[in-house]
Amino acid sequence: MPNASPNVAPVAAAARRPALSDALGLLVTLATALTFAWWHPAQNTWAALALILALVLDTLARVVVRRVEARLGVAAAFQGVASPLLMLGNAIWIGGLLVALGGWLRPDLFPLLACTLAGLVAMAACARIALARMMAVLDAAEREAAQDKTGGREPR
Repeated sequence: MPNASPNVAPVAAAARRPALSDALGLLVTLATALTFAWWHPAQNTWAALALILALVLDTLARVVVRRVEARLGVAAAFQGVASPLLMLGNAIWIGGLLVALGGWLRPDLFPLLACTLAGLVAMAACARIALARMMAVLDAAEREAAQDKTGGREPR
């Protein structure tokens, strides 16, 4: 994309992202949700389900973003965005550990903590999908503008 915004990094930088950290964070948070749902099902089942569904949404959003990145050759990165929501999305294991610690110290608060984390994870996933969509729309608009300039021929 010739007119890429400063929030978009080259794909090479995206390849260096720690995919292991993302996977570890999802596993820690998933294990926390399943453990508390098993430990006290009457109280924690719905909160754990909300957290698990948010993790599924986050995983799907990451897949969509990676596919858009691969198609466009540009990486979607939230650079320079000062938001705890997006920061947590890249370090979800911290949220999972905080929910586990809070649930261990005060088991009656697990549903509140899990639902809060589920909301944050789901909002970060929606932000990722929105960024991927914006990148795809901008790329399509740039291609159309380039074709209009060249009279329908592909630009060199």
